[in-house]
Amino acid sequence: MFKPLAAAGLALLLAGCAQPIVKTTGPLAITRVDINTAPTLKAHTDLLPQVRQTVPTQLVGAHPGKPAVLDLTLVDVHYKNPVASLLAGDSNHLTAKGVLRAEDGTEITRFDARTSDQGAINGIAGAVISVAQDRARVDRAMARELAKDLERRIYGKVTREPAQLELAPKIGAPVAPPAPAAAPAPAAPRVGAPKPLAKGAAGV
Repeated sequence: MFKPLAAAGLALLLAGCAQPIVKTTGPLAITRVDINTAPTLKAHTDLLPQVRQTVPTQLVGAHPGKPAVLDLTLVDVHYKNPVASLLAGDSNHLTAKGVLRAEDGTEITRFDARTSDQGAINGIAGAVISVAQDRARVDRAMARELAKDLERRIYGKVTREPAQLELAPKIGAPVAPPAPAAAPAPAAPRVGAPKPLAKGAAGV
C-alpha cells in the first residue's frame, strides 16, 4: 500500500516541477478540447460532464499562439479510501492523458496530468470524511482542479479561477409534478344595446 502512495506522490512532484509545454512548442492557442474516458475509468457520478464543461471554458481562447486542439482522455479516478486514510494517508485524485495536435491533426506533444487534493485530512478524521463525502461534489472539485492543472501544465500559469458549476440532479430524485393549469375564467355576459320599444307601447 505504501509503495503506490509514495510513487503517486513522486509523480505529482515531478509533474509540478516540469517546465510549461509552450516553452518547447512555442505559443499555442487552444481552439477546441475533445474529452473522453478510458475503459479503465470508474466514476460513480457525473465526472465526465463536469470535466467537459469546465476544461474547455478554462483553456479555449485563453492564450494567443498557433491554433491547437487538445485531446484529453480521463484514465483513472480514485476516491479517498477510509482504510488508506487511517493507515497511510489517502486523497481523491484524477489522472488524465493529453495530446496536443495542430489543426491538421499533426501531433505536437503528449503529456500526463494528475490532480489531487493533497491537503486532505487523514487519520481518524480523514477516514470519517472519506465515508461521508459527496462524490458528486468531489467530482466537481476535481474537474475544476484539473482545468487549472492543465492550464498550468501547458502555459505555466493559471489565468483565472474555473467557473463554479451546478451539480447535475441525482438520478432517481423525485421531480415535482407541474402545477395544474388554471381553469379559464367564465366569459362575461355580453350586454347589447337596449331594444327600441314597439310602436303603440305605453308612453310612446
